[in-house]
Amino acid sequence: MRFLLLSTAALGMALGASAASAQDLATTSSNWTGFYVGGQLGYSWQPSDGDETVSFDRNRDGTFGDAFPNFAPGFCGGSPTSRSPATGCTKDNDATLWKVHAGYDFQFGEESGPVVGAVIEYGKAYLYDRVTAYSTTPATYTFKAKLKDNYSIRGRAGYALSTGTLVYGTGGYTIGKIKNSFTTTNGVNTFTSNDSSKNAKGWNYGGGIEQKVGPFSIGAMYLMTALKNNDYRVAVTGGPVGGPFTVVSGTGTDMKRSFSKFAYHSVLATVSYHF
Repeated sequence: MRFLLLSTAALGMALGASAASAQDLATTSSNWTGFYVGGQLGYSWQPSDGDETVSFDRNRDGTFGDAFPNFAPGFCGGSPTSRSPATGCTKDNDATLWKVHAGYDFQFGEESGPVVGAVIEYGKAYLYDRVTAYSTTPATYTFKAKLKDNYSIRGRAGYALSTGTLVYGTGGYTIGKIKNSFTTTNGVNTFTSNDSSKNAKGWNYGGGIEQKVGPFSIGAMYLMTALKNNDYRVAVTGGPVGGPFTVVSGTGTDMKRSFSKFAYHSVLATVSYHF
C-alpha cells in the first residue's frame, strides 16, 4: 500500500507537468540533449525480509549449513523482543532515502526520438536489515547490517515525446557503505567477528518517467538494488567442555547470515535542472 501511494504521488507529479500552460510549453525545448543536475527523495523497503536465517559451520571446514538442533526454536527476519521467536520478533523498518545526481543525455531527433545517457549519484539511506537466531538455552543471536552512504553510476535509455515527456529504463553499478554488527544474550561463550564495515559492491536497475517544465524536469523512478554482503562472520569459542558450540570441531563454531545480498526496492520523486 505504501508503495502504491508513493508511486501514484510521484507519477502524478511527473504527469501533472504535462498540463503546463501553452506559454510554458512554447518556451520549453523538448530536446533532452545536454547536462543536468538534481536530486531525488523517496522510500525504500526490503524484499523477503522475514525469510532469512542464520547458518552454522560446526566443524569449521569453511562450508556453512550444518544442522544445529540447539536452534530448533527457529529464526526471525528482525530483532528480538524476548527469547522466543513465537512471541518476540519485530520486523525491520523500511526507510526514506535521498540522493543528488549529475548526468548527460543525448537525443536522436530534434523534437522526439530515442534518448541515451549516463548519470552518477550519491545518496544516504536509513535502511537496516536484522536476522535473529533463537537457541534452546534460551538465548538470542542477532546480526544487523546497516546501509549508510551509497554511490551509483547508471546508464539510461528511453524515448522522448514531442510533449517534453521522457520514458526510460536504467541500470548500472553501485557501491554501498554497510556496517555489520552482532549482539547476543549468551554470556557463556566468546564471540569474535571479522571486519564489520565494508564497501559492498553490486548493481541496480529500474525505470522512470520525466517531464520537462521550463529548464527543469520532474519525474518518478523505481530502482531495485542488490549489494553483496556475504563475508561477515562470527566465531564462537569457549564455554563448557563439550558444549554445543565446541562439541563437533573441538574449537568452536562459525556463524553467518544465510542471505548473500543486501537488497532493497526504492521509489523516488526526481527533479533536475537542465543546462
